[in-house]
Amino acid sequence: WTYALTALGVERTVAFNSFALLVHLLVVPAVYVAARLFELRPARATLASLLAVLLWWFDAWLHWCWWIGMVAYAAASFLALVPLALFYRFTEDRRPWQAIACALALALTHLVHPYAFFVLAPPMLALWWRARRRLRPLDHAAVVAIAGLTVAANAYWLVVAAQFWHYILDSAIYGQAHLGILGADLLEWLLEPETTGLIGARTTFRWLTLALAVLGLVAWRRRDDRRFVPFALGLGCLAALTYLGGYSAITGQIQPYRHVGPLVMLAAIPAADRLGELFAGRPWRSWPRSAQVAVALAMIPAGQHLVAETTYYTYGLLPQPEPPALSRQRWVIGSSGFIRPPDYRLVEADASIVELQAWVRANDDGQARVLVELGHVGEALAWGTGAQVIGGFTHRNLAHSRANLYRRYPTGALAPAPLRAYLDTYAIGWIVTTPPAPWLETEAYRALVERAASFGPHVVYRVKSPAPLVKSGGGAVTAATNRLTVRGSNPAVDLVLRYHWMETLACAPSCRIEQAAIGNDDPVGFIRVPAPHPADLEIVNTYEVQG
Repeated sequence: WTYALTALGVERTVAFNSFALLVHLLVVPAVYVAARLFELRPARATLASLLAVLLWWFDAWLHWCWWIGMVAYAAASFLALVPLALFYRFTEDRRPWQAIACALALALTHLVHPYAFFVLAPPMLALWWRARRRLRPLDHAAVVAIAGLTVAANAYWLVVAAQFWHYILDSAIYGQAHLGILGADLLEWLLEPETTGLIGARTTFRWLTLALAVLGLVAWRRRDDRRFVPFALGLGCLAALTYLGGYSAITGQIQPYRHVGPLVMLAAIPAADRLGELFAGRPWRSWPRSAQVAVALAMIPAGQHLVAETTYYTYGLLPQPEPPALSRQRWVIGSSGFIRPPDYRLVEADASIVELQAWVRANDDGQARVLVELGHVGEALAWGTGAQVIGGFTHRNLAHSRANLYRRYPTGALAPAPLRAYLDTYAIGWIVTTPPAPWLETEAYRALVERAASFGPHVVYRVKSPAPLVKSGGGAVTAATNRLTVRGSNPAVDLVLRYHWMETLACAPSCRIEQAAIGNDDPVGFIRVPAPHPADLEIVNTYEVQG
């Protein structure tokens, strides 16, 4: 999406942000279409869309996903409903357009996020198995073609992933749920932010939707509704994966707790169907007067709770208390009576980040790297400047992330000698910490770094006498996307560059590349060009493994 719009002349930040906007706009039509395909009447399909919107905005996990940047997975959580619904209709009606539409939707959903496979495989396989005797050979061929098109559409990255799988690290860091998390979610307790997100555990709409979905499944089962099988299996598998997946080393690799997103989106359809039935029957008319009064009274605290549940995410819009005069400098309590939470709206980039980007663009000469502590700050500098950044998402599950000091030492607090060794190894010229790193400003580090600038909570430290990007062999190197240009090296000495080696790199003219060990726990290695070699040369990423 971003590349396509950029090629059409759209500014890249606008192109990327437009994808996030598109995802938000697709929630209602995608869920509505899926609900209609699953044979819900228009009013109930609209109700399913309403539940999806409430979950999208006010369920802690889904809101965290799209707020923190996991936009693609959040999108796949509801987009997966469309190919599932189309496949259900195809196994029931066997119409060619349903198979074609399902193939396109399934391929697109997997392009948005490949974990859609774990969401869709169980219910779709169950539907195929159930219909195996009714489907004609041509219909079975269509099912195979649906899967084939999905694999073909995703082959471009599947091949690359298989080719470089040896770089993949353990991914079982975040989202490792267990039964304790189930209890915490029920009680709205935040116990493990690395599992459930750095956000308050607001789960009322989740449990309301799941409870209604269970009632809907019971009603479908009693009348032998053919929708029961795909939904019961899909919801059961996703629930087990969400809250039990952390017990397995295998499922732990796909961060199982994240699947609570598609779990609740899938639940919205049977929940809406059951809720529609309840409203249609108007059972409260037959209740005794005392029961009606009791329910009406219970709706008062329930309504208060739902208001508090929803306004948690828009705290910046709420009126704030006027602090007592004696407490003005240290008042942290918000209008809810609790410490003020972050503003979980999508807002413009923080001014301090913009100022930091401008400063880096003005001061970085491209001959040293910028080490960045916080993930989102590193990402902002990587896309918003021409600097060579070590940072960004700290636990990127590639071996190359071992180069990040903050992956090895989360606080970054090393003694001067090992810190100097690290800075020299990766040619670090600047360090950006958030908040300030007071140990870097002590006497012990005075010969190593000095404070250069600060922007809000972000502080830039200049490394004194940074090591060059050329480790040995002389000359100077200039980096650009997919290209390193070396000028003035010594042809008689092995040239070693402080850049990660990769199988797809090629050297020209008349030179070759070897892997040079770094000497620490970074397994990737640096680039070595053995002597003799030209004084001036280029190293290019060919996107093909070199012999």
